[in-house]
Amino acid sequence: MTTIFLILIPLAAAGFWLWKKGIFILAEHYAVGDLESILFSNGAKQKETIISSMKEITKEKYTNEELLDYFLKIKGLQVINFYDPVSFWTRKYLMSPTKLKLNYFEQVKFYETFLNYPALVKAKRNNSNGYMNSSPKGLFINKKQLA
Repeated sequence: MTTIFLILIPLAAAGFWLWKKGIFILAEHYAVGDLESILFSNGAKQKETIISSMKEITKEKYTNEELLDYFLKIKGLQVINFYDPVSFWTRKYLMSPTKLKLNYFEQVKFYETFLNYPALVKAKRNNSNGYMNSSPKGLFINKKQLA
């Protein structure tokens, strides 16, 4: 009886950890590459430019990983259209909270700086056969139904 408890307790703890934290770690692993290819279509130089401008906004308080996470989640939510097919990992990653919390003035400066950034990405993604689409689709917009 005690051996059953000795086996079940670690398995239950591992399952609980996987459910609470492991899913988000896997989602980050799979979704970051997809979002970076969408948001940083010009390559690593564009990514470094954005991170350096975010460091300037935050006065270099945060690491590159935290700033990149914030940028991918905030701008990814603006670019991704959830009515079109989106991978489970990307959806899970974008719906998780950011690793850092900016204060009010940093948030305002962030939105002023990157306000038109997704519009450029949306224009490029409309021409390709990808998952992104700039026009939102509601429940009954594409279907012609009587009242």
